[in-house]
Amino acid sequence: MPDPQRRGLAQRLARFVANLVYRDIDLHVPPDASFGGPVLAVSNHFGGLSDGVLLIDSAPRMPRVVARDVIWRVPVVGSIASAVGMIPVHRAADGGSGSNDAMFRSAYDALEDGDLVLIFPEGVTQDVPHMAQVRTGAARIALGARQAGVAGLRIAPIGLHYEDKAGFRTRALVALGEPIELDAWAAGRPVGGPAGADDREAVRDLTALVDARMRRTAPNFADWPTAHALHTAAEVLLTDVDPRPVHRMQYGDLELLAARLNRLPEPDRADLVEHAGAYRSALRAARTSDRSVLRAAGGRPRSWWWLLDLALVVLLAPFALAGLLAAAVPLLLVLLASKLPVAPAVRATAVPGIALLSFLGVWGLFGWQSLRADGWGFGVLAVLLFPFLVGALFVVVERAQLIWRGLRTARRPSGDELARLQGLRAEVARRAWAGVSA
Repeated sequence: MPDPQRRGLAQRLARFVANLVYRDIDLHVPPDASFGGPVLAVSNHFGGLSDGVLLIDSAPRMPRVVARDVIWRVPVVGSIASAVGMIPVHRAADGGSGSNDAMFRSAYDALEDGDLVLIFPEGVTQDVPHMAQVRTGAARIALGARQAGVAGLRIAPIGLHYEDKAGFRTRALVALGEPIELDAWAAGRPVGGPAGADDREAVRDLTALVDARMRRTAPNFADWPTAHALHTAAEVLLTDVDPRPVHRMQYGDLELLAARLNRLPEPDRADLVEHAGAYRSALRAARTSDRSVLRAAGGRPRSWWWLLDLALVVLLAPFALAGLLAAAVPLLLVLLASKLPVAPAVRATAVPGIALLSFLGVWGLFGWQSLRADGWGFGVLAVLLFPFLVGALFVVVERAQLIWRGLRTARRPSGDELARLQGLRAEVARRAWAGVSA
């Protein structure tokens, strides 16, 4: 039985890493969602270790994570994984030859205890904007647990969306989809089924349902050009709703709306992608933004909202400089990890891992050196001061980036260029509004 105190500590560490690595984490949870009782959470697997960090951070209780057994082959890490209740699964592709009977039994026991169990049914990480085929493991766990006597089990699909999964201080969305009430699903099947994890027909049907629910919740774009075009269309709609220059679009709103547009019927979606892609390319060529096109067309005066950010940057600049000096080494290590010439999913594992070890290490060293040199009072002060200085650094850098990005795309087109952009925008808006209104 995993140690509750260690599991609590693991969740606090995940929250520390999540707040360190991500600038914003949006959480979309339906009003009637519930995580009480036995829950099997199923999530897309786009970001390696980042996926686990985000899910543990956003979960109302520490999940029992089903993970590849390669984790247990790493010294110390394997012991930690066991201590926090992770459940190993053996895969032939990883060189594993053991039986997974123990994995299924551990998952059944956890669900019988009313725990939250988390599994990534794709089995592997993805570097494309759509899910891989969902495997049967989640369905077999759910059906086997029900056969073992677990009542009221729900399968909760969760979608993880990343602005840049291998980046540092970027944005993410954790979206909860429509759950599957396993007892109700089983009651609707023909008499005599499902029997359990060995019932192939039941496993196949439940896997298909899990796959469908996950694809409605996770990013599921055909390719990157489609994803970029539909994000542009979503930005047009959100700008129409709130054209104020001071308004900064929530990443979660943008992702959820783009996902909704992606579910349009194929002819309508293809048409929207074509026009939104053309508009996106025209905006980039004109070095402007959708909001600037709307402002130029409506004759709205230029906004000076960026002066507030500039004032904050100036106010916090001395503290940010101190934060840069204090955290120069971990920042350099994390930024180098985010630029490694490896697959993005691998970098998405390296960034949070290195961030945790390097920032915690320097934070402890910062406090220890102050304690040894100046006594307990200064040691405690240093421990409290370090996160404030690093936070000030993040605020200054991110606000400065927003100012620069806003000024760089604030060019107001005019004449024939404005007319062309307006025409392209109008076509995107018409098709997008028709799609979401249908």
